[in-house]
Parts: sequence; C-alpha cells; structure tokens
Amino acid sequence: MKWEYKMFTLDHFLSSDSNLTIEEQLNKYGEEGWELVGILEKPYTTLGIQPRLDSNSIVFKKSVID
Repeated sequence: MKWEYKMFTLDHFLSSDSNLTIEEQLNKYGEEGWELVGILEKPYTTLGIQPRLDSNSIVFKKSVID
C-alpha cells in the first residue's frame, strides 16, 4: 500500500476556510479520504542547532491505488 501525504502549517489550515469550524474542516478532508495523522510542533531553537520546522504543522495521509 502506498500513502500520499498533505501538510499545512496550522495557521494556514485554521484560516483556509473561515466559514467552517475546525470540526467541519476535518470532516471535509475526511470525506476526501484524508486521515489526520499528527500535529508537528515547532521545535525550540537551541544553541547552534537550527530547527527544521518554522511553524506548527498538521499532517494528513490517504492511501493511493497503484
């Protein structure tokens, strides 16, 4: 089985359709076959190490038919 992933910044996801509640937005993606798999939090910057994420992100996946 293959997976396709979609990732948004949390701010972008929350503002993408301001007419819908968060629950309605999640249900909309669910109807399209997307499953919420996680939220990635922005790492704290430490001395000498740059974080890879520049904002909190939300990750979805759905199966892809070969």
